[in-house]
Amino acid sequence: MRIREQSLARIASGASFDVLIIGGGVNGVAVLRELALNGVSALLVERSDFCMGASGASSRMAHGGLRYLENREFKLVAESTCERNLLLKYAPHFTRPLEVVVPLTSYIKGLPGSILRFMGVSTRDNTLSAAGLKGALYLYEFLGRVEKVLPLHRMLLSRGVFPERLAARYKAVISYFDARIRNPEALVLEMIEDALSASQDVACLNHAEWSMSENGDITVLDSLGGQEFALRPKVIVNASGAWVDRVNQKFGLQTHYIRPVKGAHLLIRHDELFQRMAGRAFYFDDGKGRMVICYPLDRTILLGTTEIQVEDPNDASIAPAEVDYLLSALSSLFDDIKITADHIATVTTGIRPLQSGGGASANQANRDHMIAEDRLIVGSVPLLSLVGGKWTTFRAFGEQAGDRIFGLLKVTRKADTRRRPYPGAAGFGVGEDGAERIALQIASTFGLSPKRAHDLVKRYGAIAADVAAHCAEENDRPVASLPDYSKREIGWLVVRRAALMLDDLLLRRTQIVLDGRCNEAVIREFATILAEARGLDSEWARAEVARCLEIPALIIRSTASLSQEAWHG
Repeated sequence: MRIREQSLARIASGASFDVLIIGGGVNGVAVLRELALNGVSALLVERSDFCMGASGASSRMAHGGLRYLENREFKLVAESTCERNLLLKYAPHFTRPLEVVVPLTSYIKGLPGSILRFMGVSTRDNTLSAAGLKGALYLYEFLGRVEKVLPLHRMLLSRGVFPERLAARYKAVISYFDARIRNPEALVLEMIEDALSASQDVACLNHAEWSMSENGDITVLDSLGGQEFALRPKVIVNASGAWVDRVNQKFGLQTHYIRPVKGAHLLIRHDELFQRMAGRAFYFDDGKGRMVICYPLDRTILLGTTEIQVEDPNDASIAPAEVDYLLSALSSLFDDIKITADHIATVTTGIRPLQSGGGASANQANRDHMIAEDRLIVGSVPLLSLVGGKWTTFRAFGEQAGDRIFGLLKVTRKADTRRRPYPGAAGFGVGEDGAERIALQIASTFGLSPKRAHDLVKRYGAIAADVAAHCAEENDRPVASLPDYSKREIGWLVVRRAALMLDDLLLRRTQIVLDGRCNEAVIREFATILAEARGLDSEWARAEVARCLEIPALIIRSTASLSQEAWHG
């Protein structure tokens, strides 16, 4: 499957598309897959790269939204916990159970305030109590009983069984389970490939612009290749996230659906903290009612999150005060571990496209999703705006949008995605045995070392066999700056998965930045490989290097190290 090549060929063939989807984040791609599986022709266009924006700056968790219970969003929590469970079952190659440890400073203090907030009488933040959390978790697990796969919560009251050197102020520890999505960007690409394989009548382009003429004709421009294509869709889906209202404005509509809330995460490198966490997330109250979460990725620790309402969906800044706040909060978790700015590897930010309205504070905004329907002034074409949504609920949101589209087009649903395994999950089953079996088979078939085979399976799931086959077609060599990657593996990401620009490759086709391993040598070598794979010259590669060296998220600080021994896979 060559995403871009096949999509351009389908568009150039003169195919008409009944649905135009604007936005290549997880929700837009989920809609594309629903349409493809049900025989509806559709074109998705993304102005930059797939999984940009909020889709690429998430907490990388599949969670039910425990804290949403306080705002009485029961329907959203029930839907989210069910979707989390479905991801654990049908995307086990990337989704794993994650124990969440919640240390608590009181047994009861803060409970009355939580009750008042739950009843809608108060909007004040309150200290989280053991009694309050335990009650919430009974409800959380009850709402998450559909497709249940995770253990129940447990409470510890003796410091002798608390996590080592947990701060002395904590009197109780409660742990419960959600899930981690190791590589959400790859899951989005799998959905694109699934859609293109399921139907010859869908196409998907990144780095593409669109415009609408006065008579309602829509032109799509391939920003890199220069080709233009005209279409007249019967339905348009605005899945542009934080840019929904701005896209609607291009259609001549004045809407105010989005409340943009900026969230930032810090990537921390600290050997001792990484080991102390032992693969668990820590979700803790800062003492003022604000919750902070941190958990270990493969080589770094993700710490977040901030919530600041903004006006500009392109605002990627993070205030120094917020960085200081997060570092201070994390430093208070254990008695013997202090975190400073020297331990920050990089910072990621994204704008959450929450629904407009809700409370004055950003953390009181409505977290549920909705589909708003408008009509274009010219031609009265239905325009569906996807508003809100969280990573965990992308499939359900896509399904709901699909049903609305089927109703508008008078199409009957033929297939659903609820229990459809993702392509990379083939042969995995439950637990780690499937990954081990697939890695051994790939090592045997292609003559790879066990480590190389395991690396590929970890990155691509069952699709690792396709990557290995591609690498075996010609002489391959390790990437000098990152020897666990190979030149032809990078070429596969370019040719098959439409990594057209250098940041596409570094941020959304690999985990290099999240691993804290991106540096100037990596950037330069990957630029050379990318240029060669795309048939471009060294001047283009040098320009890409210069551009990417100006992207703060790509430059990993090196003042703290993470040893190989601390790598938690």
